[in-house]
Amino acid sequence: MNLTVNNYYIRHRQQNFNGLLDGAVTSGLKLLDTNEMANAVLIDVGAMVVPRTYYDTKARNKDAGAETFFRELSGTFINCLSAGLLGIGIAKIANNRVMPEVKIDANTWFSKDSVNVLKTAWDNADNRIDKYVQNVFDNLGGRDYKNMQHFKDIEWDKVQWHNNNNWKHIFWNNAGFVDIDEKLKTKNGIITTMTQLIEDKTITKRDKDNALKIMHARIANALGAERDIQVKIGNHTLGATLENVLRDTYDMGRKVFANKEINIDTALKKIAKVNNIKIFGALAGASALGLTNQYINRKITEKRTGKKGFVGDVDYAQKTAASKITKPEEDKNLWLKKIAASAGMIAMVIGVMKVKNLKDFVKKLEFTGPVTSGNAIKIVYASTIVGRFLAADNTTELRESVTRDYFGFLNWLVFGGFAAKGVANLLDKDRKNLFNIKKEGKGLKHWLNDLNLKTHAEIAAKGKDFAKKNIWKLNAAHIAGLAYSAITLGVLLPMINDKMTKYKARKEAAKV
Repeated sequence: MNLTVNNYYIRHRQQNFNGLLDGAVTSGLKLLDTNEMANAVLIDVGAMVVPRTYYDTKARNKDAGAETFFRELSGTFINCLSAGLLGIGIAKIANNRVMPEVKIDANTWFSKDSVNVLKTAWDNADNRIDKYVQNVFDNLGGRDYKNMQHFKDIEWDKVQWHNNNNWKHIFWNNAGFVDIDEKLKTKNGIITTMTQLIEDKTITKRDKDNALKIMHARIANALGAERDIQVKIGNHTLGATLENVLRDTYDMGRKVFANKEINIDTALKKIAKVNNIKIFGALAGASALGLTNQYINRKITEKRTGKKGFVGDVDYAQKTAASKITKPEEDKNLWLKKIAASAGMIAMVIGVMKVKNLKDFVKKLEFTGPVTSGNAIKIVYASTIVGRFLAADNTTELRESVTRDYFGFLNWLVFGGFAAKGVANLLDKDRKNLFNIKKEGKGLKHWLNDLNLKTHAEIAAKGKDFAKKNIWKLNAAHIAGLAYSAITLGVLLPMINDKMTKYKARKEAAKV
């Protein structure tokens, strides 16, 4: 197999363009769209924490604003980050306790599908890392519009390459990586680079991370896909993002297949056991945090103010601490209402997860990275919401929480992105430029499940002229989605709850 790469030929034969994705707005939106950590934290803080805190402080009282701030900010941490952080810690502990004789780095995020596909790639590689890498890439494809484009069919000399201006500013510890962006313009260049990253133990983590980022960009550019990637080998299929496929290919190759000190099958058994402990331990811990979060929040408010009761009640700020020490009279059916609201939330989660059986439920909870996502975040978020229902001080607070959190759950994890899709559809009525479509269909279910916006890199992959015509449209769609979230979830929902509570108070006062 000839793996020689002529960089001069590549540089002067192929078309290149720079800068289209480097603008501040485009770079920021691209980060929010493709970086799970940034998406989870920045959007939640910007669209919910800040506007909700501001509204409750101004329209209600400072104590309501303070409690809202803690509830929303701690909720962001619990829902998006806590399970991943707990998973890392649990994996380290489990790695030392489970099959301790097998020395392997357990800091991985392999799914069962990932393990099956990559193990099959290795089984057909004759114990050679380069053939293992080639097996993965030769069976890799990505969705571009309605079609799956395959890595093995890329016509490399016809690709219009988009270059990132930041690449030239990277400091490489290994001087051999200085022109890596040119080497990664060919199939052989990608295979040899991944092989080198796996086999060469002198490569620093920073060099490895930067090389994988550029490799990701080059493959996405050539393939025209990065969000919906499939690797199918034999009877096994892995569906993931390109980032996760590259990460897992490297981790499995480096930590397992190239590790001469372990038995591969035994190591994979240990990884499976550690992963199961990590999944259930992390989700149990994160869910416990969610269930107790609002109770703790309320206790902090009581400690700070000396008052008991719901901070959103219209008379909360006017009453003295002494007059609020006694818990207000409760609705006799409050606990039944709490149970009903909680049962509704649990039923909603099971419904949106589409659980078939216990085995299917366990599989759907797999972690694919340090940021809680997919079905795992649905479990943690639902636990947080149920905790808010159970901690409600009166029927008014319960009603506000149901209104806010039912809609928030549906918008974030079920209807998420429909505003951005709607604007994109107005700008691309034929859905040929801004959308990837999994399958044909009609109706709301098809709209929510089968249509996804392309990423910025997928737009740029179509070439300079196409990108100039469509990047601004994609940006407009994302901005519309962010604006919708900020206005609807951050402003309108708190306003509706506030108005309803004040209306109820006026109505009750009129009866006296």
